[in-house]
Amino acid sequence: MKQLLVFFAALACAISLNPSPLSAQASTVLVPGARVKLITPSLEGSQQIVRVINASRDSVEFRSEAYPVTRTVAISDVTAIEVPHAGRRPFIRNMLVGAGVGAVAGGVIGYTTYKKPDCEIFCLFYTTRSGEATAAAIALGTIGLVVGAGFAAFQDGERWTRLPVNTSVSLHPAKGGRIALTIARAF
Repeated sequence: MKQLLVFFAALACAISLNPSPLSAQASTVLVPGARVKLITPSLEGSQQIVRVINASRDSVEFRSEAYPVTRTVAISDVTAIEVPHAGRRPFIRNMLVGAGVGAVAGGVIGYTTYKKPDCEIFCLFYTTRSGEATAAAIALGTIGLVVGAGFAAFQDGERWTRLPVNTSVSLHPAKGGRIALTIARAF
């Protein structure tokens, strides 16, 4: 009898937990004027970035940026919602990665291609293997810094954050004749 009560209590919690997959997010994300990416098989990839016009518990009315006609899609057809991630292009990170890769590559190249100089009296630069490696590391590190900044400049500046859409709730038998409740979110 006690197990039956636990089962019905867990079932009531599961049913009341999330009646619609997007109901909790619809009130905060799908507000009129919001710019979101609706991932759904009914829209082509180029038409998934939309401006929300109206949203209800079972549908979303929107205009796509690529195809600006007012359309409606059922919430049950939406597999995911993504919101634009606030942030800038990763200039500093790309520049540091480029400089690091260039410096390491330059150091290795300079170290392995070193030849003893032919000058007999006075050599101004590159007199040792480590000097050659250092000079090559500085040169290629600088080139890598510029290349990294170039990649950041031409990189797509808009990043998207995927929101969880579906909540699955399952009841299954556990050890000792008990019932386990599993709540999982799918992205």
